[in-house]
Amino acid sequence: MLLTGLGPAPALANDNDDDDSRTRYSIGAALLLAKEGYRGVGSESMLIPGVAIQNKWVNLYGPQLDLRLIGNDKRSWWIGPRIEYRFDGYEKSDSPFFTGMADRKGGLFYGLAGSVELVNGLELEADFVRAGSKEAGFSRGAVASLQLSRAYSHGAWVFVPRIGLEYQSSRYVDYYYGVRLGEATAARPAFVGKSSWSPEFGLLVRYRASPRQFVFANLNYERYAKEIRNSPLINASGIPQLILGYQYVLD
Repeated sequence: MLLTGLGPAPALANDNDDDDSRTRYSIGAALLLAKEGYRGVGSESMLIPGVAIQNKWVNLYGPQLDLRLIGNDKRSWWIGPRIEYRFDGYEKSDSPFFTGMADRKGGLFYGLAGSVELVNGLELEADFVRAGSKEAGFSRGAVASLQLSRAYSHGAWVFVPRIGLEYQSSRYVDYYYGVRLGEATAARPAFVGKSSWSPEFGLLVRYRASPRQFVFANLNYERYAKEIRNSPLINASGIPQLILGYQYVLD
């Protein structure tokens, strides 16, 4: 499944709480729904328990951990390590089209991330992460992203539209969308991946149901670059993804 995270983390601070050093905890769950671009793979879903820990230095949200080690006191800008688990790939049992192919697995990626608040409430975030280990002797490569977003508040509601661009290295594209020589057939010719840039569009909607409870929906669409659309494994122009979540703030 090409599910790579839960989207922007809902802020856990109360609107009148200015103590940025205080650590806040929450628990919850998220249901991820996606329409796969792989041939023969329909809509898939995944339920992921959600744990969040947030303070000035740490932002753990689901499968993603940021250590905001460098930045100003309010963390209106910061830079630091990022570790995340990416739910990329497929199993050969997902589609008859994958018969004779090896599984492509997700895993831990690590690197650097940073964010800066711009004028008029705009926020710019960038990251670069690479696979922490090889899978069956093959590198899963690296990805980088650049994202621009802005939050709009109205009462208990928060709306965060965003646009972004994701870079996938040639090894990443080759691992997840390539066809090795030993996997090639007449219907599935060999394919070697090349690096690509894919645009993304999204909208996060969050509702504060009570001082300690949040519900949210995160809609995202990634448009495949032509380097991915050319793969014989792909028969779609991109991936629509919807995440429905709930969080309960413990402190």
